[in-house]
Amino acid sequence: MSRILTIGIAAGLLLASYGSALAAVGDKDNPDWPCVQRKVLTLTSTQIWDGPAVEDIRDWSSDAEIFKLVPGLVSRRIPMAEAVAAVKAYSNRLPASERDEKLKRLFAGVLSKTNEERASVIGGVERFQQRLRGRAGEIERQSSEIIKLKEQAKDDEARKALAAAEEKHAWEVRVFQERQQNIPLACEIPVMIEARAFELGREIRALMSK
Repeated sequence: MSRILTIGIAAGLLLASYGSALAAVGDKDNPDWPCVQRKVLTLTSTQIWDGPAVEDIRDWSSDAEIFKLVPGLVSRRIPMAEAVAAVKAYSNRLPASERDEKLKRLFAGVLSKTNEERASVIGGVERFQQRLRGRAGEIERQSSEIIKLKEQAKDDEARKALAAAEEKHAWEVRVFQERQQNIPLACEIPVMIEARAFELGREIRALMSK
């Protein structure tokens, strides 16, 4: 089997696999969303805790201590144990008469920041998918061009052009495969962010009296 035929078959199988994967997880309302997980852009308080709704609390950031605390709680760079300890330390500093209201505002901040972070990650995943789709189209275009070059490879110059095109094509296929393999990992990030918010909500709720 010739090298060009091998490349053509490999590229065809690769793009067919990519297309099948898109079809399997396709969402007609979100065509750029490549994940098995359903796209949920905004979480609500009722989805991640059993306390009172907090969507109407817009000014949580006006509380300087909450404003300072929330980013560290939501950040995945901070170990969850440290975040939980920070929540408990904050709760212990509050007067009993203010604790429930302050903790509710704290959770409002956590939810707001979580939604900001998830929206940013989801947007990044979709942009990644758009670029990958564009790369798939470019690989297909290159495959067609190589076939034409193969037919025209009658002299040394033409054969050099063919070899260069094949080398570039092989590189593009390799990069495409590597990036395609990153999609499942990227799809897990919004899930991890949501899980952290759920755990924070549970910890905050446990400290409330009502």
